[in-house]
Amino acid sequence: MDTVAKAPVTMCLASMAFAEGTGSTINTTGTNAYLIESFFYSRTALTNQATPTTDYVTGNAFIPMPIPLTTTGLPFSVPNPCAGYACAFTLGFNTVGTLLAIQGPIVGLDANGSFISAAPSLSPALGPPGPNPGTLAGVQADNNFCPCGYIVVKSGSTAVATFTFGTTDWTTTGYTTSLGNVASLPGRSLANLTYS
Repeated sequence: MDTVAKAPVTMCLASMAFAEGTGSTINTTGTNAYLIESFFYSRTALTNQATPTTDYVTGNAFIPMPIPLTTTGLPFSVPNPCAGYACAFTLGFNTVGTLLAIQGPIVGLDANGSFISAAPSLSPALGPPGPNPGTLAGVQADNNFCPCGYIVVKSGSTAVATFTFGTTDWTTTGYTTSLGNVASLPGRSLANLTYS
């Protein structure tokens, strides 16, 4: 039995206590430790930290959440027309403590704010170490991300503008947010959570 070869661990070791800052910024509390491929890293508290404007996985700008009941010009895989939309964004850090985000799928809501089909989920795009041979202090460059939290954004009937993560204010009319903390990516949707 090979007791030396173990899968590397990537996880947050304590709650970052994510909270909305002013505008579209993020706050956390205290200095928190996390692991990326079994190496220790830490991040000091964030105070009104600008949120990323590009998705860590794709490198592209985040897909805007559409105005409810929009029927034209929707991005691929966004249901239409829906009375509202929801989307989960995974929040995390790399080895140098940079705040990163990954957008999950945009899902539809009915007029009561209930999920039409699946609840929002965190992006499954992060998996086991990939084939990228480049490393950064022993960490494979394509897995330089530790998930530490999430934010779910929901739109309602009063939303009259799109919502783009990283640029749209949290207090924009018609949108609500729910933040949470994770040690690693959960293996299920966020359906059983309480949303404000």
